[in-house]
Amino acid sequence: MTRLVALAACLVGGFLVFYVSARTPAPLPAGAPAAVFSAGRAMIDDAAMAPVPHPVGSPANARVRDYLVGRMTTLGLSPHVQRATSWRTRNLGGETYVAGAEVENIVGVLPGRDRALPALTLMAHYDSVPGSPGAADDIASVSAILEIVRAIEAGGVPARDVMVTITDGEEAGLLGANAFFATPLARRAGFILNLETRGGGGRANMFETGAMNGGAIDLFARTAKAPASTSLSVFVYRLLPNDTDFSIARALGHAGFNYAFIGRQFDYHSPSSTVAALDQGSVQHMGEEVLGTAKALAFAAALPVPASDKVYADLFGLFVIAYPPAAGWLVLIAAAVLIGVGAWRARAAGAVAWRDVLRGVGATLVLLIGAALALALTRHLTGAGFGFTEQRPILARFPLFEVAMAASSLGVVLLAAAVLARGRARLAGVWTGLLLTALIAAVALQIAVPTVAFVIAWPLTAVGLASALTGAGTARGAIAVLVGLAIAMLTLAWLDGLFHAILQGLDIPEAPDVVVWLAALVLWPLAWPGPFERWRYASGVVALIAGLATALVMQATSPWSARHPQAAEPLYVVNPQESRAWRADAVTPGPWSRAALTADGGAIGRLRLSGLPQPIAAAPSRAVPVTAPAITVTRGADGTVTLRAPWAADVLALRLDLLCDTLVTGAAVDGKPTPILSVPGRWTHLRWQAAPEGLTASFKPAGPGLLTMRWAQYLKGWPPAATPLPPMPADVMGWDLAGSTVVVGSRRMVLQGLPA
Repeated sequence: MTRLVALAACLVGGFLVFYVSARTPAPLPAGAPAAVFSAGRAMIDDAAMAPVPHPVGSPANARVRDYLVGRMTTLGLSPHVQRATSWRTRNLGGETYVAGAEVENIVGVLPGRDRALPALTLMAHYDSVPGSPGAADDIASVSAILEIVRAIEAGGVPARDVMVTITDGEEAGLLGANAFFATPLARRAGFILNLETRGGGGRANMFETGAMNGGAIDLFARTAKAPASTSLSVFVYRLLPNDTDFSIARALGHAGFNYAFIGRQFDYHSPSSTVAALDQGSVQHMGEEVLGTAKALAFAAALPVPASDKVYADLFGLFVIAYPPAAGWLVLIAAAVLIGVGAWRARAAGAVAWRDVLRGVGATLVLLIGAALALALTRHLTGAGFGFTEQRPILARFPLFEVAMAASSLGVVLLAAAVLARGRARLAGVWTGLLLTALIAAVALQIAVPTVAFVIAWPLTAVGLASALTGAGTARGAIAVLVGLAIAMLTLAWLDGLFHAILQGLDIPEAPDVVVWLAALVLWPLAWPGPFERWRYASGVVALIAGLATALVMQATSPWSARHPQAAEPLYVVNPQESRAWRADAVTPGPWSRAALTADGGAIGRLRLSGLPQPIAAAPSRAVPVTAPAITVTRGADGTVTLRAPWAADVLALRLDLLCDTLVTGAAVDGKPTPILSVPGRWTHLRWQAAPEGLTASFKPAGPGLLTMRWAQYLKGWPPAATPLPPMPADVMGWDLAGSTVVVGSRRMVLQGLPA
């Protein structure tokens, strides 16, 4: 019983330390001193800019643009609007994707004493996705930058220019940043601080750096007030397909930091991302963190010098530990020595057998496989699907989901210890075997990816110290046991933070598996039942069942409420060529959506819509009069095929797919070379928003062939002639392009090839 009490105390204490360190600071009021960052002041701007959705090219976005020009003028930044037609090309799955729009970036400069020095650049984007007010993404960051600039000005004239770049069209494909970094002005950017959000709360994490970040991390460690950052996030983010405006800068070799808060992900790209829902403490933390570093850069005589990437991580938001990768070997040597001392003391007490050490090595496999299975099963038992909108039932109750995943993981740890404690197995040997396995894994990481090895090396060293003090669990002295418990509690708190961060990925439920294994190293002496303990499996079974049962409760009960409404994206899809129409929903339909889709008596089936990766729910409806896109295709005297898609005031977006079965040359979009139709028989997907001049694509077919086009043009509003949508209840919200009319169609043309 004493063991279980100590285990509970360690779990609760570790969670409390994590919880306190993960809280956002109290937002400072608008009347705070001029030299400090005030979320209260920033929120005045946020409320003014984010009352409604404002996607690129919309009248609402123009109002935000004008507001920003006025505010930046008041701050003495002499802003100007950079207008450009911008597009980016990406290759995914062997197919070409081109996203484009007309963007309006806003650039202003706070002059420094030496205007020849490279400028500090503060960057964020002001456009939102179509269905979200974007109070967080990314107006919170824009508002924070305005307040940061005001605070810098309060400190006097900086040594270098502070360039404020507020981009447009980020949500449409990083289009504003793409346009800005193509200008000569961008070459003045010496160090970039980009601010982003992926939710409505949480601490601001500095999750990405430029290449050769050694000097920059030294600066970050000195200037961050309550840091949240690790070199693990930098490594992982480089492997992900995710992008922000900073991706454009980094690809061009610019130095800098990328910040974001990612809590309350339910509000990410959601109609619920309102000023009222935004955690002002997150804005406060973002502003405080960036302001400290921005001031240091703005007033410094020189910017950080590029140097080899460093190993670094914050410790409970108090400070940053950073060192060169080679120093990681010293950490591992310390861990090995401490593990050795613990094993030596246990062996001197006759408590270690090599067979037990081998059992500990095997325990690693049991823990990793068992935890992966438990995490995956728990995730699946929630009943939520995998995908951006499919996982929203989990996001609506994310703390409950965390409890379920943590409980089932804990159950695996306790059950593994109970199974291995049978017979003559002894704690000291098995624990030592576990630690040695972790040491081998840490050495492998140190060789392969040294900036990530700390994830195992740091907790391993802490647990090694506990093992050395307690003789691998054999010492019973009060001081040694209490110190060991304190080490375990703090290490577990650090791992709680890692578990929390990784779990927010959601699409890979097994990802926290390694963290569970590391937590087992910490908890092993408390998880290990005594030789005569009755009901040795009880605690593990209870924890596992509690986790799985919580997931089942999540599946059996509705997560939707006025604060967390169910998403619905009703669309009226019309194909004028075939005189057919459907009432569709681009997200998984709930009760309201099903009633809306079947309002004309059609049965719900599946419909493939251009631009969407999967078929969507749809019910046949009445064809109604719509304006089809007047896409024209002409052939010039030199064999050039030109495709033109005009734009109209009621057009929200155009998705145009092209397929050509012959080789083409001279491909261009709006007259600029673009690798469309680069591979015969492979689709090119054009995604256009805010294109007042329309879209023009041209190419020369090398020989006879067939050109296939299909399109989906999104128009504002539901067709007047269609059966209206029923009123949405409080627990349902319109998502993205909800309520739009989609005009679809296709066309095939025989191409003649180049003239002889």
